[in-house]
Amino acid sequence: MKKILSLAILFTGISVATFAQDKQQVERPAKQERKHARQERRMENRSPEEMAQMKTDRLDKELKFTDAQRKEVYAIQLDQAKRQHAHRTEMKQLQQKWREEAKGSQDKLSRVLSAEQQSLLKEKFVHARKEKMMRKPGGFKGKSRTEVMPQKEVEAAG
Repeated sequence: MKKILSLAILFTGISVATFAQDKQQVERPAKQERKHARQERRMENRSPEEMAQMKTDRLDKELKFTDAQRKEVYAIQLDQAKRQHAHRTEMKQLQQKWREEAKGSQDKLSRVLSAEQQSLLKEKFVHARKEKMMRKPGGFKGKSRTEVMPQKEVEAAG
């Protein structure tokens, strides 16, 4: 009786392990299909016509368009790509304007502060940048928080 029970438990364990491995293999392709920032940057450098063509082709593979549908879908995708391109250009200009204003504010502030105050402010910015990097996955260039910051700062922050 004990042998039969032991064999049943053994076979159950093996089958559960097999199903667990199959589940992981099913999930992997879904992760690989997700877009990454690098892919989005590549799309950013393309013309609206190229983007519309790529999106139409991708949809055509899945939905099998007729020629008339393909032309209409391309027109819709082209319109959307042109609007996205215009919006992206506008946002880049606004970002550049904001950077210039921030630099002007920084220059004004540096004229008001003494040399010692400027160095303290600079140290504060460096520390804040390190803290921000620590919040990101992977830390500061792959290093842990304790490797980047001196031990006193780690204890004070934690």
